Parts: sequence; structure tokens; C-alpha cells
Amino acid sequence: MFQGDLSALKDAFCDLFFPPSCAFCGRATMDGTFLRGICETCSESILPIEPPICQRCGLSFPGLNDRAAEICGHCLADPPPYERARFGVRYDGELRRALVRFKYYRMLSLSGVLGGILIEAFHRHFTPGQFDLIIPIPISKRRLLIRGFNQSAILARLLSAHTGISADLTRLRKVKETLPQVGLPRSERVANIRNSFGVSRPRRIQGRRVLLVDDVATTGATIAEAARTLQRAKAASVDALVLAFRVTSSAQSLANSADEATADDAPDTRFARQP
Repeated sequence: MFQGDLSALKDAFCDLFFPPSCAFCGRATMDGTFLRGICETCSESILPIEPPICQRCGLSFPGLNDRAAEICGHCLADPPPYERARFGVRYDGELRRALVRFKYYRMLSLSGVLGGILIEAFHRHFTPGQFDLIIPIPISKRRLLIRGFNQSAILARLLSAHTGISADLTRLRKVKETLPQVGLPRSERVANIRNSFGVSRPRRIQGRRVLLVDDVATTGATIAEAARTLQRAKAASVDALVLAFRVTSSAQSLANSADEATADDAPDTRFARQP
């Protein structure tokens, strides 16, 4: 009992003189109001992608309702190569800024919080028993050398550790260097990413139920091409889970896209918190 009281006193002392800070905005808090390691203000700014959504592509379209089997006109006319795609939250506000710092400025300390948001999205839409493998969207060797890591692979590892689903980080490969998808219109995104993925040792994919994982999507062209590649390798099924969906209908979103397109070559200090 005494040891437990001493530990609680130590924690209270640390919180008093070294209050915990929000992983997103860095502000200290004295009230202990935290969710997933971020403050209440930042948490409230995160907007989940909520129903009604298309049961195939996971996006909301005019005319959709809450019926469980509702499929949008786009997917009826041109069914995607995956069974289901689902998106966690909107790529906006503090979430967008955190993802930019994580992905382009090597702030890997944010991986736990971002992974937690992805895990929450997984449990909203899927169950562990539905999959045999988690596979991240790969990046090219050149981009891996520049960035030093694949952000989707980090998220895939965290999801695998939480769900117990095996993660295969090397089976799906980027076999063609492509332009960054950021800022391209849909038709150019589709052409840019076409035939850019390959599978090593396809027999390890054959008959497996695969969950693709990515960090950000705008049109779904990347996950569709990756799913198509896995289907050619005879995966039993392919679904996709993406942390954030990018809305590009405003001038601000376009400005954000232009900003991120060159971020791999920018100095790491740009998004550092100011004292």
C-alpha cells in the first residue's frame, strides 16, 4: 500500500512540475484531460469519416443513406479491385500538421498517437479474424533513402502488434519510380501509379486475406493499384484501411498539397515547435 501511495505521489509531483504535453500541439495541460496522448482541443478537431458511406470505396456521396449494403454509383459502374476501403479521419487541422511532421520531418515520436487513431478506425470497420496479412503501401527505394523510413510500414507494424494479424512489410514492392501523387488530378494519379507495384514470392500471397494499410489517400488510386497487383498474385481478398482522407475541394487544401510535394527535400526544422 505504501509503495503504491509513493508511486502516486511521484506521479503527481512530476505532473505538477513537468506537466504532460499534447503530442500534436505541444501545449501543456494541468487537468489531465487526454485522449490517445493528445489534448481535448486537438482531439475534438479530429473528424472521423462517418456514415453514410459507400460499402465498397468507403466514401460519402450524395444520395447515400444508412442502409448497410448501399453502394455508390461510381462503384456500381466501375467496381474497385478491393472488397472494401475504409478511411479513419479527415486529413485536416492538427491531424494534418501531425502527419506532415511525422511523414516528412521524421518526428517518429508521433507514430504511437497516429497508430492509435488507425487502430480505432480498424475496430470501427473490421475485426482481426477477417485477415491473414497486413501489408503496407510501399515506397520506392529512392524515396526510402531520402526519407529513411516508410510511414505506412510503421503504422502497419503498430496495427499488427495490436491485432495479432501478421504484417508482411516486404512482399509488396514499388517497382517503378513515380511522381509524387500530391497535387495531381485523378486521371493523372491513375496513370502515374499504373503498373508501379510488384509482388515478390507471389505464393506467399496466394489464398491469403490481405489488409492494405496507408497513411493518406485522396482519390484511392494508389490503394486500387496495389489491390489490383495483389489480386493478380491470387490473394483471396484485399481490403484497405487508410488513416486519413484528404479533401481537395478548397484552395487551402491545394496549397497544403503543394507544400507537401517538396517536403522530402526540405530542412527538418521547418515544423519544429518554437520556444
